[in-house]
Amino acid sequence: MRKILILTVLAFLFAGALPAWAGGGDEQQGAKQFRMFGAGFGHGLGMSQWGAFGLSKKGWGAEKIVKHFYSGTRVARGSGPGDLRIGLVQGKDVIRLIAEAGDVELRLGGPQGQLVATVPSGATWKVKAAGNDYRIVNGAGETVDTVGGTGNPLFVVYQSLGSRVRVPEAFHTYNRGKIEFDLYSCDGECVMRLVLSVDPQGYLYGLGEVPSSWPMPAMKAQAIAARSYAFAKAAVSQHRAVCDCALYASANDQVYAGWDKEGGVDGARWVAAVDQTNRKVVLDGNQTIQAFYMSSSGGFTENNENVWGGSPIGYLRGVCDPGDFTTSNPNATWVETFTTSQVTQELGLGIGAVEGFADEVRGVSGRIISVTVRGANGQQSISGNALRSALGLHDDRVWINSNRLVTGAIRDKYDRLGCSPGLPESAEAGVAGGRRQKFQDGVIYFSSGTGAHELHGAVLTHYQQRGGPGGNLGFPTSDVQTLQNGNRRAHFEHGVITCDGSNCSVG
Repeated sequence: MRKILILTVLAFLFAGALPAWAGGGDEQQGAKQFRMFGAGFGHGLGMSQWGAFGLSKKGWGAEKIVKHFYSGTRVARGSGPGDLRIGLVQGKDVIRLIAEAGDVELRLGGPQGQLVATVPSGATWKVKAAGNDYRIVNGAGETVDTVGGTGNPLFVVYQSLGSRVRVPEAFHTYNRGKIEFDLYSCDGECVMRLVLSVDPQGYLYGLGEVPSSWPMPAMKAQAIAARSYAFAKAAVSQHRAVCDCALYASANDQVYAGWDKEGGVDGARWVAAVDQTNRKVVLDGNQTIQAFYMSSSGGFTENNENVWGGSPIGYLRGVCDPGDFTTSNPNATWVETFTTSQVTQELGLGIGAVEGFADEVRGVSGRIISVTVRGANGQQSISGNALRSALGLHDDRVWINSNRLVTGAIRDKYDRLGCSPGLPESAEAGVAGGRRQKFQDGVIYFSSGTGAHELHGAVLTHYQQRGGPGGNLGFPTSDVQTLQNGNRRAHFEHGVITCDGSNCSVG
């Protein structure tokens, strides 16, 4: 469910964007190349995994992290199904089984059904769709038996404690629950799917969404969000079309790695995070939420209606993500460069060579909702999601040929302010021996001697009128402060500005 997470849940969210912020766009007529200055990785909705990582490093606990990303929610113990049905594989005519650390049995009709064959430990056998039957083939290529039929599933059963089965077609090894072969789509030759039925804790033990080496609060937050998502999906249906499951074992829902996760490096830490959050879910009122999450927000998450359309959902509001900008996050910021011919070909809009982009409409996070693409033979408006998909961008929180990324000391200050200065309106630039960056609602100034400080309103206007950092006041040494009498004040290297409304004085 991370990165391009849980796209299958689009069925719950209907089309129709409601832009939260509109910008005139950065028009680049005749540009010979396009530089995409981006931040984040994923759809931008719900919890940021790297944000949770960074917040845990700042001392936040798991429940505080979760409630930050899911507005107005609470964490409590919830009830879920006894078992979850997980779709491991679909649409195969051959599936391999590799027995590990013990034999595994194949039983017809149920886990306690007729014993058909036993795969010896260390052997690789195959199950093939043979008409309406299962053909079981041993490691020597010999048919062991042909059994079953549609409506008569074949089950993989671990014969002893500790035995496992690796399924190359599913890319992972499994040691929990029961694995069911089903024949389906039998208008011609049948194909097979594998469905794992496993208790919720066992499912979460194998969830491969974040590294097991991460800080414990971040892993606990992930466990709570993942459990919430799974319970919400199962409540809708455990028998979805194609997979006959509640959840796909992939980024379509949540990546389930089975034994490879819990038995991997630091796997015991992840299991402990799951155990320590047993039954905890995120609730909106008394309802378990659809706890969407992604890899990296780029510093700010987005409103649901601006991601996949539909009506606004109270717990899916865009929020500042002050944990995302961590040196460990490879996608906190990024830059991609494309030639005109690459952009023209990949967008394929039929408007001739792309010459520029304009009239961007952005969401609360700065993600592009729509943008006009101007070509030699016309122009066309496309969605940010279409731009991202066509060009293979990590995210649609991107500025085109305009570096508005917030980084370094200015980013640290911006995050400490809870993103209150608003979206960036300029690149970081050098001024009078220091740096500054403009935002919708203020400016952050930085110098090595004074650090980073934010100015806005009448104080900022007066400061700029007096020459800014190059004037006689120098750099700010404080943010704008509100005094008890309602006046605004900021301190500088060589003075103080105090404002009563729009009337300001220097002391």
